[in-house]
Amino acid sequence: MGIARVVLGFVLAVIVATVLGSIAHTQFVLAGLSGLGIEIPVSDRLSTTLQDIAGMGPMFGLIIAIAFLIAIPAAVFVYRLAATQRYLVFGVAGAVALGVALVAMGIVFDITPIAGARNMMGFIAQMIAGAVGGLTFARVTR
Repeated sequence: MGIARVVLGFVLAVIVATVLGSIAHTQFVLAGLSGLGIEIPVSDRLSTTLQDIAGMGPMFGLIIAIAFLIAIPAAVFVYRLAATQRYLVFGVAGAVALGVALVAMGIVFDITPIAGARNMMGFIAQMIAGAVGGLTFARVTR
């Protein structure tokens, strides 16, 4: 496997996890507002989602890239030891990477900066975004 394919897989994995994580963040925040009785039209949901992807994407993407820089080589190591279940190994690595990054940010900032991950379902949604990013890497570098 060439280095270009690994780099492409890494970049795509970070982009996928960042976009999905941003979307999940926005929808959980908007759901919280809806729970307070605030009506949010679909057009506002869509525009807010796109604004959040553009606005939080670069910084969130950097955080995800750092997390994946640790998780993906670890997954490669585990996969080489296990020699089976490639997608499972990389999916779990991506999920754990996002989970650890969120917990670490919570410790450093004394609050989770990703507001959409402040409850269990939002946290799990972020981990799913990380898992899909890990699966993206596994698929591209297969």
